[in-house]
Amino acid sequence: MALKSNIEYWIISLKNPEPIFDEYYIFDEIIVEDEDFIKNVEKLRELITAYCVILEFEKSKEIADKILDEIYKTITSTDKLQYTEFVAFWKILDISLSVFLKLPNKKAVLAELLKQYCLRRKKLYDRLGYSNITVQALYDSGASRKKGTAGIKKVIYLASEVFNFKREDVYLKTMEEIKTSDIGYLLPDRDEELFRNFCSEYKIVYRFGEEHQGKVPDIVLKINNHFFIIEAKHIKESGGAQDKQIVELIEFIKYSENSEFIHYLSFMDGLYFNNFICIQLEKNSRASKQFVQ
Repeated sequence: MALKSNIEYWIISLKNPEPIFDEYYIFDEIIVEDEDFIKNVEKLRELITAYCVILEFEKSKEIADKILDEIYKTITSTDKLQYTEFVAFWKILDISLSVFLKLPNKKAVLAELLKQYCLRRKKLYDRLGYSNITVQALYDSGASRKKGTAGIKKVIYLASEVFNFKREDVYLKTMEEIKTSDIGYLLPDRDEELFRNFCSEYKIVYRFGEEHQGKVPDIVLKINNHFFIIEAKHIKESGGAQDKQIVELIEFIKYSENSEFIHYLSFMDGLYFNNFICIQLEKNSRASKQFVQ
């Protein structure tokens, strides 16, 4: 397989601006039509109402504890409850559902979260009214958290278009498949042990991982006897976190191995990439952050 120079691939990229809407990053799932889920949402609201009333009027602690148990069971057994107004409220107290689920004293923390919610939000929400549109809107607002895996799928799709393979047929799951397949890919984050074995087999040092807290790449793509170790990021705008991601992409392709068949590849998509196209057109762009990048 004949490879072009880096600059030639860069020029190809500049000729292909990112669209405003990319089908790979559109997540249009409707959750409010899931009857079982909505039943649990409404059950949670009723339980919280009962709990707040008991707190306000200092009623039976025994009953309060039973309701607390039911709220705990509902939250820990129902997927997507982080998109309810109650769990969304936790963010103002600097806690998330994922953090909560890892705590050793979850019920005690939940009791305090309920106390704060009853104090700071419950009467306000009662006055304004509840709607399951809120649940859908909160879910939609969290769609950006799903972008990482979408970027990986997009890279695989682009490779399949260029090299004409079926994506479901070339996912490499064993060292034997890696050795014998002409075309395929492995996902190190899904099977880190396989990636480590792959590095050992092909004498890949992978210093990037050693210098970045053991981070594995997003994809390893095999085309004939060439391996492309790929880091993929979807970036929409500038900012502190995004700039760190871009630095990581820049650093990633500084690495190399002692083999002409091992290549490090950075893949960035998202609207931020179009800033690099603008650099070619604007006279005063050489002082910009994008020019430096």
